[in-house]
Amino acid sequence: MELESLLEQADPRVLQRGQELFRRAEFLEATVAQKRYRARLRGSAPYPYRSFIDLKEGTWGCTCPYTWGPVCKHVVALALAILEAPEVFRRIRPKPQKPGMLAELGGLSDGQLVELLWALYEARPEPLLEFAHQAVQREEQ
Repeated sequence: MELESLLEQADPRVLQRGQELFRRAEFLEATVAQKRYRARLRGSAPYPYRSFIDLKEGTWGCTCPYTWGPVCKHVVALALAILEAPEVFRRIRPKPQKPGMLAELGGLSDGQLVELLWALYEARPEPLLEFAHQAVQREEQ
């Protein structure tokens, strides 16, 4: 995948807004593992948006609600960071998946799941807020 062709797919206004986002350095975190770039960027929601570009697979995506074109401003900002500021990416090694983790959660009672969610919220509220926001958006569609 060539990043230039990805940028060409962006609407001119989206491209401009992505350039502004990149220049303002709205990245909270940026990582790379095996040609898969990920970033958390500030947005209008109460939590950061999560964007990715996988150069190996030729795919990209974002958790923002933009649906008017193939590329949002967050993906544009991420592509520009890859091209112009690769030093911002922290290299990570992919973690091996633990088999059966979801099956283990399926065995918990409702009360145990609620306790687990509260503990997660107390430790890291951002992912649960993001999940709740995404769930509401899906229900509204």
